Amino acid sequence: MRAVLDTNVLARAHQKAQGPARRVLLHVISGSNVLVISADILGELERVLRYPRLLTRSGLTSDDIAEYLENLAAVSCLVRPESLPADVLRDPTDEPILGTALAGEAGVLCTRDADLFEEKVQRFCRARDIQVLTDLEFINKFNV
Repeated sequence: MRAVLDTNVLARAHQKAQGPARRVLLHVISGSNVLVISADILGELERVLRYPRLLTRSGLTSDDIAEYLENLAAVSCLVRPESLPADVLRDPTDEPILGTALAGEAGVLCTRDADLFEEKVQRFCRARDIQVLTDLEFINKFNV
């Protein structure tokens, strides 16, 4: 399986985390699965992980963040996001996420972003054989 994990999942899946997002990440990077990622996702993830409230909650240091990003890049298939038709997404900031899934020929996009569950996006993804799942749906579907 080729999977893209949205920034909102990866931010909760770091090396000090426990819970559904971490379980999903560990499942995807194990065995024959492929984590598909882009520089856009890594850049957004670094920015998000450095938010003061997330730093306090996660207990991550700058070194931890750098190590996490390096490890993700090392175990992932790095792609350049494809462009999307203008009318697919309500929120244009989601384009790098869905564009990464397209470029990486992902079968799964794991996210908690409600905009990616809108009917227009779902139709677009179904036509390209991309399942959009939350981390909990992923766990249930793949018995993680």
